Amino acid sequence: MQINDNRLTEVTEEDYNNGLYDVQGINWDSNLLYFRNISTRFSKNVYRQIRNHGFSNYQDLQWSAKKIEKDITPVRDDGKFYKFRYSKLNTNSAIYHFQLRNLLAAPTKNDVFYYAQDSIRHWSPITHEFTHIFDLDNTSGNNVFSLAASKNYVAFGEGVGNYNICNINQPSLKKYETIPRINRSDPQAFSIDYTINYLKFVNNRTGNEELIIASNDFYCRFTDMNTFEYSYEYKDVKPINCASLRNDGKTLLVVGDSKKSKLIDISSNRVIKEIEEHYDYLFSCEWSPNGNYFVTGGQDKCTRLYDCRNMSHSLNVLPMNISSVRSMRFTDDNQYLAVAEQIDYVHIYDAASGLFLREQVIDFFTDIAGICFTPGDGTCLYISTVDADNIHQSIIRNNGVLMEFERCRYTQNDIFF
Repeated sequence: MQINDNRLTEVTEEDYNNGLYDVQGINWDSNLLYFRNISTRFSKNVYRQIRNHGFSNYQDLQWSAKKIEKDITPVRDDGKFYKFRYSKLNTNSAIYHFQLRNLLAAPTKNDVFYYAQDSIRHWSPITHEFTHIFDLDNTSGNNVFSLAASKNYVAFGEGVGNYNICNINQPSLKKYETIPRINRSDPQAFSIDYTINYLKFVNNRTGNEELIIASNDFYCRFTDMNTFEYSYEYKDVKPINCASLRNDGKTLLVVGDSKKSKLIDISSNRVIKEIEEHYDYLFSCEWSPNGNYFVTGGQDKCTRLYDCRNMSHSLNVLPMNISSVRSMRFTDDNQYLAVAEQIDYVHIYDAASGLFLREQVIDFFTDIAGICFTPGDGTCLYISTVDADNIHQSIIRNNGVLMEFERCRYTQNDIFF
């Protein structure tokens, strides 16, 4: 552990294993919760009950949880796939829009990027130090809504339809772009919202690195990183909140302010499949790296898994604990899927068999800004959290946490039932 100015700044694997602190730096043996001028000591389990009971999940549409219960797939929760390694406290991490939680990226095992209140920051897992990559002027109202990174670039999108691209090796080299505006003569010209909801770098379509941009103006666009020109665009009838490209580079999955998930044939720009099984708006989607499966998630508090060889109905329906699905990531080797709720819970599923019937749940007490695996075999899982006006400051005293979990390695002698 490390303490500066009487404030805990980190939690090490040793601290955690010895029971000194949890992943957020909370010592449950010494914390008091103040309520109506009375101090009371709560255990973690009791505080969990209080928080779960007090949380109300946001809905854009009206639906009943009973409708989903009949579809839920039973999942074992005894998975032990990742173990705690390190937490950096007081990261100053931020969220600007409560529904958009893709604000963390790890393009290499030694580089992690995230959105802080005053800057885009680089975190080194080796030195445990931060570097400011791009200083932000939040007074202009151009707050960050989305973030992505590759080996060469880090990009972030703003609410006014601007996006910035920085060269990772030379941060001073920056590119500032704006998504196209519709003609001023169009009746919708002054009502269109150009918020950039999601960004992702890909290189499996043309061989060149491209940046996927999903935005509130109903478009999903690809930017060629060699020319910085748009190489593809698809227009929907609703704002697009997330998009994912299949490994063959031919099929685009999009979700947005709708209950529908859509598969687009990029060569013809034609919708080849619409699926409407969710009950509320969708904010996350992802193709599996092998291209056999895709997952969708949203505000109906469930993740639906589809086998692209039979899309007549969802293969599995994976329930969340208390809140909406806001972010999801596969490991590159297709072994695990991580799904982040809006608050408190990250679910890790065993995806190797394609059945997703076993999970590990990582829990804490705060809003989640983003999740990501390191490339390759997903050696590390990172979780970024924020201090979102927590009413129980006597228990949670830090201003954002960056958590690092390490993949567990098992031998052939390890048998699980």
